[in-house]
Amino acid sequence: MHLNPRQAHRRVALFLGLFLIVHFATHLSALGGVDSHAAALSAGRAVYRIPLIEVLLVAAFAAQVALGVMLVRRMACWSQQGGWRRAQKWSGIVLAVFIVLHTGAALLSRWLFALDTNFYWAAGTLTIAPLKYGFAPYYGAAVIALVTHLLAALHVHRPARWHGPALLLGPVLALPILLAYGGALFPVALPPAHQAYFNTYLGFMR
Repeated sequence: MHLNPRQAHRRVALFLGLFLIVHFATHLSALGGVDSHAAALSAGRAVYRIPLIEVLLVAAFAAQVALGVMLVRRMACWSQQGGWRRAQKWSGIVLAVFIVLHTGAALLSRWLFALDTNFYWAAGTLTIAPLKYGFAPYYGAAVIALVTHLLAALHVHRPARWHGPALLLGPVLALPILLAYGGALFPVALPPAHQAYFNTYLGFMR
């Protein structure tokens, strides 16, 4: 069966959607504290850290970025683009950049530095200055872009009035996650391994 890039993009999105549901559920569990997050993370990893599934996930993200780039190039040739089409395009670009950077950073942290990419891996970027001033909008933009991209795709396929107001779900979802990881809801003290990792990271930035 032959699939065009748009159809393939949707099929891969369905597969990745299962992971993203688990991923965001884990992030939201951080509202209950570090132990709550650790329990949710352990449950999720029991499935997606299975070697075959992990390889398939990384391959799916890579394929989704490649397919997205193809679709953005096609959209650039269209003479007319409405607001939702532009939202779909630019949110897709933001997501593609985030996926490449975030996935690459997570894999390098695990394989090169043998660091557990747990709550503290994300929390370090949101509690340590000057990292938090860049990473807070970086993560926030990714969550907003994901919600925008999904709603734009849905609207283009089947328009509905509630799609516009539903865009508020992006910042509403991002804010509590950033507050939890950023130490605004409870104290966050990085373990020595993570503190050393971020000290090295900051050393590269100087």
